[in-house]
Amino acid sequence: MTTRTAPVMRDHSIHERASTPLELLFDLCFVVAVAFLAAELHHGVAAAHIGSALTAYLMLFVPVWWAWMSYSWYATAFSHDDPIHRVLTGAQMLGVLAVAAAVPSAAAGELVPFTITYAVMRLPLIAQWVRSALADPPHRGFAMTYAVGSALAQLLWVLGALLPGPGRWAVFAVALVVELATPVLAVRRSPDRVFHPGHIAERYGLFTIIVLGESILAVSLGLREVVGASALAPEVLISVTAVLVIAFALWWLYFDTLGADALLRNRQAAFAWGYGHYAIFAGVAAIGAGARVVLDALTDPVAQSGAVGYAGVRVIAGAVAVVLIALLVLARLSRPVPPLTLVVGALVSAGVCLAPVSLPAWLGLSMLAVVAIGTVAKHHDRDDDGHHAIGERLQAPRLQRVLRCARPRT
Repeated sequence: MTTRTAPVMRDHSIHERASTPLELLFDLCFVVAVAFLAAELHHGVAAAHIGSALTAYLMLFVPVWWAWMSYSWYATAFSHDDPIHRVLTGAQMLGVLAVAAAVPSAAAGELVPFTITYAVMRLPLIAQWVRSALADPPHRGFAMTYAVGSALAQLLWVLGALLPGPGRWAVFAVALVVELATPVLAVRRSPDRVFHPGHIAERYGLFTIIVLGESILAVSLGLREVVGASALAPEVLISVTAVLVIAFALWWLYFDTLGADALLRNRQAAFAWGYGHYAIFAGVAAIGAGARVVLDALTDPVAQSGAVGYAGVRVIAGAVAVVLIALLVLARLSRPVPPLTLVVGALVSAGVCLAPVSLPAWLGLSMLAVVAIGTVAKHHDRDDDGHHAIGERLQAPRLQRVLRCARPRT
């Protein structure tokens, strides 16, 4: 039976720090939240409200992304897994599911239920920060800055939801600034490093796979149509193949381009890593939503429309461009990446949004852009990995002793 333990700062000098089963269970709740967000974007674009649907999607994605990120950075900082921590994490999981349930009403403009459920969901994490502050005096300032900043932000979110008119958005903007500034201020009050680079890299990689699941779901729905209606098979098969290749190429490119190197360099890189992933997460999930729109245009007798299909492809191509640019920015933190590969891929994908060509050609161009860039980046990374491996071998203790013995004596 798990006993109560003090939630003190972890030893971040250890080589490995894998995600715990509780962290993986926590992630499952965000599968639901991301699915609700993507579904609302899908419905909005299919209804020809692409501007308002994208705006609502990008705004609502912020609190969902921030809730996951806040827990992940707490979990990498402090040791945990006693009954109290498990209960508090379970409460957060229930809150995440409540937030997901409030997404449809928030997308329709009713923000009070969404905001209140979000603020209540964050309370257990605030309690965890306070608990760690009491248990770990050297890092008390760090933990309490997080607790106070998070509590203030939740008050502002609720206040903003209750206000009418422009005042609401002004308070929301202040709340967002408080949320984003809290980690920066907290880290400055810590006497040492407060995260494990390998653990954070793994956590973000796992969430990337979660958002890629939206594209995989779209592919499975498209294949269902291929099996059930052979007359639609050619167009649908082209579409689902293109979406699967795009998702697979982005997976390939993400895990070959980004690693823990950026987080090993300095503390400032951690903020760029954490905040920059918003564009990657939101963009990748939007690809799945756009794919669902395309499938609607190809398979639904009521919704069949070339304009609807083109809107879906615009979402896919625009999202691919955003993800590639974000990957470029984050990759530059850790290793030299040939800028032209990612930039050209992003520009080609963005150009697809306006290309006056057929639907299969649009999908094909998006697919080829991502495949080409992934191939070039993979070749470059293979060279980089070779250099890193040589460097690691040169640092091996036995080889160092041999080299010292081989040096000429003076």
